[in-house]
Amino acid sequence: MTRERLGLGLREVEPSPVPLVPSVSLAHSLQQALHGAVFPLTAEQLTWVARENEAPAHVVSLLGSLPRGRFSSVEAVAHALEDTAG
Repeated sequence: MTRERLGLGLREVEPSPVPLVPSVSLAHSLQQALHGAVFPLTAEQLTWVARENEAPAHVVSLLGSLPRGRFSSVEAVAHALEDTAG
């Protein structure tokens, strides 16, 4: 890290609001978080299911950031998350 960057107040490691998760890992996390879910569900309902399944906080946060509407499957949720991230 250079002195110039430190002078600007930039830290060596900038925290990410949501940990970056590879697609395969995200798909696995979603499968676990939404285990037992009966679709279609809204983002609010998906978040509730994930909390009930004791999903990691970053997964619950991702689900809470989904657009309005109903999602027909875990795959539809994953696709929507990929669309919002990219």
